[in-house]
Amino acid sequence: MIDRKLIVANAPSNIGEQVHVNHTGCEAGVDNKRRLYIKRTDKGLVAYCHHCSDKGYAKDENRLSTWLNKTTAAKVIKEQFSVSSLSTLSPKGFVWLTNYHCDASNKNCFNGVKDKDSVALTLYGPDESLLGWQVRNLLPKEGAPKYTTHYVSELSNGDPAWFNRLTTKTLVITEDYLSAWRVGFNTTHASMALLRTSLSDKALFDIERGHYETIIIWLDPDEAGRKGAEKIYKGLNHFLPQNTNIVIFDLDKEPKECTPTELQTILN
Repeated sequence: MIDRKLIVANAPSNIGEQVHVNHTGCEAGVDNKRRLYIKRTDKGLVAYCHHCSDKGYAKDENRLSTWLNKTTAAKVIKEQFSVSSLSTLSPKGFVWLTNYHCDASNKNCFNGVKDKDSVALTLYGPDESLLGWQVRNLLPKEGAPKYTTHYVSELSNGDPAWFNRLTTKTLVITEDYLSAWRVGFNTTHASMALLRTSLSDKALFDIERGHYETIIIWLDPDEAGRKGAEKIYKGLNHFLPQNTNIVIFDLDKEPKECTPTELQTILN
């Protein structure tokens, strides 16, 4: 268990905020890469070390009300979503998945949502643990988001989705879930869906632990995707060993838009 005093001493001030610091006394050895993550939630402080995998929690009810204001309160109010929210795919969901050459029968990854015309995309971590679900609303109302993401733990908030091949030496980083799924299931490579256009420090550490020889960054072919790819390239190039081959793909297609044959030709 991570020392409560260490958690409190390095705690961020606002709910939803997360910091990473060196884990003093880490059982896996000296940590000089700030692998201890500490996050403030509405229930207290949660911590996790990505070096020794130890966890910690510090409850601080007396001071919590001073951090909770109208702005931060909105961040912690979330729609409840769990396994019980899943259902069979609707016809629209089935068509949406098959249009992108995805196996709609794969219930480990694709499900419907009760009482909604949506598709729940199951998020897994690099160790194949369940992180949560990203829900694609197929009939969004005006002003409503197409995607909403629900995590099973506060510690996982913002984490990417992985489709990991433990023996592969190549990782493909994509922007969206279906693109990563296609790479993971249609090629021999590992894949990771950012679910955004930026790479978190936590994801960077997970990539480092994979010891990949080649990393391909293949984001959406728009301005945000190109800028995001360049920023990710700089971060990886700075953090990973110099012999890591890091490549940006600037193509006019996303991985999910390619046929299986096209995807294999491009990546293999």
